[in-house]
Amino acid sequence: MPTVLLTGISGFLAAHVALNFLEHGWTVRGTLRSPSKKDEILAIPEYKPYVDSGKLQLFVTGSLENGDYTEAIKGVDAVVHTASPVEFGDDEYRESHLAPALQGTTSVLEAAAKEPSVKSVVVTGTYGSVGKHTEHPHTQKGLVLDEKDWNPYTLQDMDKIVENGGKSDNPVFPPGVLFYMSSKKEAELAAWKTQEESRKNGGHDWSLAVINCVMIFGPPIQPLKSLSQGGMSTEVLYALAKGKDVPIAPTLFTHYVDVRDAAEAHYQAVVRNAQGRFITSAGPYDYQEFADIARGQFPEQADRFSTGNPGKYAYIDPGTYTLKNDKIKKELGIQFRPKEDTVKDVFTKFFELEKKGLN
Repeated sequence: MPTVLLTGISGFLAAHVALNFLEHGWTVRGTLRSPSKKDEILAIPEYKPYVDSGKLQLFVTGSLENGDYTEAIKGVDAVVHTASPVEFGDDEYRESHLAPALQGTTSVLEAAAKEPSVKSVVVTGTYGSVGKHTEHPHTQKGLVLDEKDWNPYTLQDMDKIVENGGKSDNPVFPPGVLFYMSSKKEAELAAWKTQEESRKNGGHDWSLAVINCVMIFGPPIQPLKSLSQGGMSTEVLYALAKGKDVPIAPTLFTHYVDVRDAAEAHYQAVVRNAQGRFITSAGPYDYQEFADIARGQFPEQADRFSTGNPGKYAYIDPGTYTLKNDKIKKELGIQFRPKEDTVKDVFTKFFELEKKGLN
């Protein structure tokens, strides 16, 4: 059976990507920056049969900026690059944001370009590389975005924010978030350039797909020490279950995807040798909506969910942009599960982990 190299296997999405490939019979070589999480990864219950059979293998490749994939990439059929720094500091851009994202992506893809066995490469991208982030999302009703669209912010724009002492005129997003989205955009552009240069130089043929994900939610299976500090995808939803009087945060990234559907998109992009960008969105949502759904799904715990303003969803009033997902449905065959299933599975998992002492 085929083998995939998966970077950043300890992450929320990557853990599900690994499981998806394993369930389809692939061997997965997961990379880690250091050995510190190796035992925790191998102890994930869902991975047990694949650890026992040798289908899941871990490689320590070092930091993103200086990763060494010489051994890990030998003979693999595909590469899935999910590893990327999630950093929202606002005092510096090029070294703390841009360099890890950019160098991390180019080092992985350059390694793939040199390994003749690699037939397909998939990179985890983000809506941060796509959207019109210069404006508030709830002033963008009627705007339709697809794979041809790019974040309008430039490197020079980010440099100006730094020069202004970390200040910008953006109406909603702080500089650290703008830095993160910009770095992901530049990393994606570098990925396309790496493939182009490989082809110009007569390299072997390999496809490249970028899975541009929106907010990713779903049941976590990666190692966690806390639900309140489990990464954005976990902690922002867990915050909805901390008491009926706890305020609900505004929904500023207004579209979501279930982590399991995002993982399936990565798998399908590999096996179909997909080429191009793919907006990966199930549709719009609101944190208020998730709280309302969960309150109805768990009536015995209804009082623990934030009350907020039931039925008031900002993507409906005042509205938001539309993200077209026709391409990923047609070319990758992705069918997105209902948000009710995502919400139920998320909080079911949270409550199970609470019983194990996490909070």
